[in-house]
Amino acid sequence: MKMKKIVAFLVCLILAMSALGAFAEGDSATALNVAIGSQFTTLDPAMNTETVNAYVLQHIYAGMFVKDSDNNVVNLLCDTYEVSEDGLTYTFHMVEDAVWSDGVPVTAHDFEYAYLRALSYGPDNAYGVNNMVTYIAGAAEYNQRAMEAGESFDCTVEDHSDVGVAALDDYTLQLTLSTPCAYLTGLMCSNCWLPVREDFAVQHDSMWAYESGYPTCGAYTLVECNENEGATLQKSETYVNADSVTLDTINFIVMTDPASQTYAFQTGEVDVAMSPGTESASMYSGTENLWIMPQSSNYFLAINSGETGPEWAKDANVRRALALAIDKDALVEVLGGTDFYRVLNGYVPRGLSGISGDFREEGDADGYTLTYDPEQAMQLLAEAGYDESNPLQITYKYSNNGIHADVATMLQSMWQAIGVDVTFDAVEAGVFYDQCDQGQFEICRYGYVTSNDAMEFLDIWTSSHQVTAAVDDPTYDEMVAEAKMIVDRTEYYTAVHAVEDYLCDENVYVIPLFDYTSPVLVQSGISGYRSLGGTPDFSQVVFAE
Repeated sequence: MKMKKIVAFLVCLILAMSALGAFAEGDSATALNVAIGSQFTTLDPAMNTETVNAYVLQHIYAGMFVKDSDNNVVNLLCDTYEVSEDGLTYTFHMVEDAVWSDGVPVTAHDFEYAYLRALSYGPDNAYGVNNMVTYIAGAAEYNQRAMEAGESFDCTVEDHSDVGVAALDDYTLQLTLSTPCAYLTGLMCSNCWLPVREDFAVQHDSMWAYESGYPTCGAYTLVECNENEGATLQKSETYVNADSVTLDTINFIVMTDPASQTYAFQTGEVDVAMSPGTESASMYSGTENLWIMPQSSNYFLAINSGETGPEWAKDANVRRALALAIDKDALVEVLGGTDFYRVLNGYVPRGLSGISGDFREEGDADGYTLTYDPEQAMQLLAEAGYDESNPLQITYKYSNNGIHADVATMLQSMWQAIGVDVTFDAVEAGVFYDQCDQGQFEICRYGYVTSNDAMEFLDIWTSSHQVTAAVDDPTYDEMVAEAKMIVDRTEYYTAVHAVEDYLCDENVYVIPLFDYTSPVLVQSGISGYRSLGGTPDFSQVVFAE
């Protein structure tokens, strides 16, 4: 077994060094080599659901707004904007000196096309587009027409006069909402709200986004990309804030094995290791080489209690038994300790606003019913008809990268301790979320990151936000919809807390495990890296002389 591990490590190392050779060219003083933990799955802004894709999109596009390093929404291509008294109409006035990398002006028409394209292509795979469907007036109906028409739907000619997206002139974009959304500008920092060019970003296709040379409007252009190996970005001299960009070249290099990332970092082959694993990261604790990248993220288990799910998952007491069997403290300790992972009993992670403070701290103060209790778990299973002669059999799905296999092994042990037979379904990271979106799972690991509002974490489990509903509960949908209509801050967050309790404490549709930081290794002498809304930004990196 030990020899097999050594061979596997060497294979990963050879692949990593091969990727380095392809993507780590250029002057080392102006190029940053960044190891990332999984392959790219798309660089189409309308399609993205994965963090690793956002590493590139963050650098090559500019939207109306962007998050700063303190998670505040700041204007980027938006100069000023007004909101109507009823909160339903937003009028954005753009800066007029922004151009694409080929010198063509960035206009409101690019945003209009991007939004209509996203609504007619991609909503079945990107949660961000579902925010458009939910909040923009007429978007749900437009999206439905597009889904029914399929590839014959052409958003450049289809009537969208009933959709609340309109370029009033070259530099004025107006959005009309169907329901108020106090954090709309925060939502507009996500990928699907980025502008794209009609003459390059064709409909019903995303492969153009892997090709080099297409116009981008951010700090960088895409020079080269192989989704399984890496991507090279080059500074764009036409970027509206080009004077603030200090780094010429970024090489994102795919290294799925944490040990390979650590080795490449230790040998100086990479400047930044985004996913070294907590064991390696802990060796650098307290040094300038460890960057704990802040983000509001949760790691939880999703249970498919919908139509495509197994019969056992439709029983709330069985779901509750699985939750009660998990020793979260032991799980966190094995993974690397509380410096990197913190037990999460509620679903919404730390770092988001609540009534008067942190939403998670407010929720924790109310207490929970799902604390570790294996005896109660076995009792609930017995009441549901499961025992030694008829054990509960479940299939646990996870992606075979990062910490997920370790989590799976520990969960299997804890569930086996209460008499549950666990089978694994390990799949490639690139197809994992697609399969989950389609309801192809019984119980799976899941993670979500956003920096806007607690409601965003809860909204993804409404039936309208899911491609194939794993949580299909009209009461839950109604609770979310009613909460969104509340204007008073105290009443709003009180309702949001109730929604969270209903989701994970009362019905156990999801099982929170922990929230986590992102330990990143950075070579000495490198400064200027930062996190913008939970996504790393390297545009202002400086190397010490």
